[in-house]
Amino acid sequence: MERFAGLLQQLPRAQGEMLRALHLAQEELGWISRDAIRLIARHLRVSEAQVYGPATFYAEFRHSPPPRTLVTWCSGPSCRVVGGDRVRRIFEAEFGCRLGENTADDELGLWLGQCNGTCEQAPMVWVNGRVVGPLSMVDSVKLARRLKAGEDVIEWPRRPIKIAPATFVDAEATYGSEHEHEADGAD
Repeated sequence: MERFAGLLQQLPRAQGEMLRALHLAQEELGWISRDAIRLIARHLRVSEAQVYGPATFYAEFRHSPPPRTLVTWCSGPSCRVVGGDRVRRIFEAEFGCRLGENTADDELGLWLGQCNGTCEQAPMVWVNGRVVGPLSMVDSVKLARRLKAGEDVIEWPRRPIKIAPATFVDAEATYGSEHEHEADGAD
């Protein structure tokens, strides 16, 4: 907590720094504790309630210590259309905790995530920040059980995610050059 307090001192004492301070707390501590809220409130010269509001509004802020292995369930439309809700229910059943909770021993957690644009891997989860998918129901059970056993992530994705470069149309070939338009009297 001392290190976080020192880092917090580097931020300006302006209420507009609230989210930056909350992100700093989560990056440094792994979660937003009551002590962190108290320190942020003192630093920004606001009430603890004014810090608690945004800290609890945004889903990405955690209010309990992070688990050893964090499974983040994608709630995006692509994942939901192809069975994401079933994937979530499997993890809840296998881990014995609900979405937004850690297991009793804090070894595993199942938390909500927003779509990160890897929809070709739907339905999927992130395991400690790594995209794992596409997941069948059988894959979900196997993955949850292997994580419970303390094993490393199953080698997913089976096909690496590739971001293809954009294809550009040769504008001059398609539409002609500016000079051609000027010669035609077109604007």
